[in-house]
Amino acid sequence: MGNSYGESTAVQESEKRPFGMRDIIGYFFGDFGCNLSYSVVTYYLTIFYVSYIGIEATHFAAIMILTRVFDAINDPMVGYFSDRIKPIKGNRYKPFILVGGPLLALISAFMYFDTSGMSYGVKLAVCAISYVAWDFAYTLVNIPYGTLNSVITDSSEGRTKLSTARSIGAGVAKLPVAIIPLIVYQDKLVDGKVVSQFQGQLMFPVMLGLGVVALISFLLLYNNVEERVKPDDKRGEKQPSIFTTLRTLFSNRALIAQIIAGTAQTIFIYSASQLHQMTLQVKYNDGGLFSWFTLIEIAPLAIGVLMITPLVRKFGKRKVIIVPLIGTLVIYISMLLFPVDNSTTWIILMAIANMFTFGFQLLSWAMISDAIDYNEWKQGFRSDGSLYSSYIFCRKIGTAISSASVPLLIAYAAPSLELNNAATWTASNVNAIYNMSITFPLVGFGLVFIAYLLVFNITTEDYHAMQKDLGHTIDNG
Repeated sequence: MGNSYGESTAVQESEKRPFGMRDIIGYFFGDFGCNLSYSVVTYYLTIFYVSYIGIEATHFAAIMILTRVFDAINDPMVGYFSDRIKPIKGNRYKPFILVGGPLLALISAFMYFDTSGMSYGVKLAVCAISYVAWDFAYTLVNIPYGTLNSVITDSSEGRTKLSTARSIGAGVAKLPVAIIPLIVYQDKLVDGKVVSQFQGQLMFPVMLGLGVVALISFLLLYNNVEERVKPDDKRGEKQPSIFTTLRTLFSNRALIAQIIAGTAQTIFIYSASQLHQMTLQVKYNDGGLFSWFTLIEIAPLAIGVLMITPLVRKFGKRKVIIVPLIGTLVIYISMLLFPVDNSTTWIILMAIANMFTFGFQLLSWAMISDAIDYNEWKQGFRSDGSLYSSYIFCRKIGTAISSASVPLLIAYAAPSLELNNAATWTASNVNAIYNMSITFPLVGFGLVFIAYLLVFNITTEDYHAMQKDLGHTIDNG
């Protein structure tokens, strides 16, 4: 089934330079810059505010949930307006990055301003205000950035390369982030015993430095990608209201699969990193090992980038995601049933499990572009920003749930645990953290597996018919 207008609602703009390596490198720097901030929020925000600043877990959880009220307006509106603003010098999405990039770099640092010596009310206010400001700045950059994947090129193979570059950018961003544990975890002598403790006061200067790097990355993104896939002249007449646009989401199984996978990723997979960090600190007594653990998350990207294009050409994106995940699930189940007492063995098993996720890590963003194309094919209109923002909104709901649930679950499963008090690192508390650190990614990748196996519904035949009807470049999807 083609769209109701008989032709694509987007055209390839011929006066732009051809799509090529410059776009791929530029797109790499987008997620590199974003993840210099996002990864740190994922890994350290809860530890910083709950363990170091001293905010109660229940209060921190409430802040994370309440900020989603702001997101309920913020995300859809940024996506909606990015679809409808008048292009500036032929660009509809890039200008948002030029405004949001500096804001994100600055606010990311001030989130970690040391308020530990201030009143409890000030601590709560700084936490809430800085997180809302960070959330807005991140949305202002990330939604237009993600939408660019659909408008830089209409080729599925090109979009796969962009998605791969984005994933590599996110992975490479973990190289500077991996240095943070070596700085903020320091050995202290407590009651005659050397223990690893988190030094939260060092986070602010670290984030100022990363903010400068992020700002340079956003400028490299802006100056090296081109928006080529433009709407046709009657696009404005065909654009429905925001409510109609969002209603189509519920009939788009491909996008629903992406939402399930993306939300599972933010609730379970990303939040597991905090638990992994705690496991290394309290079970293996070396929080600094998290630097090495962070690096293993890059390994599947290094391996996958060499294989991803020929594998996708032969099997299609969906199978390349699904099949390797079986290995990941088997390893996590084994680690849960047979606890690992040696830190080196634990890191090696985690690394192998992570290797099998290369398909999901490298292709998930390209699948969103396919879901947006699918919506145009079935519904007859194109709303890249609105649909992408719906996906990002659900991911951020997942981030809020994980930020709220992790400290609450720790308080429930290990009620006496204090990360800066080694006397509370009892066997029961340590076992609770270890089990949660395995269960979270097991559930997360299990949901990703189900989403692509049972919910995602674009077959190879549908994909080729869709690309032909939309007038896009035909290649293997």
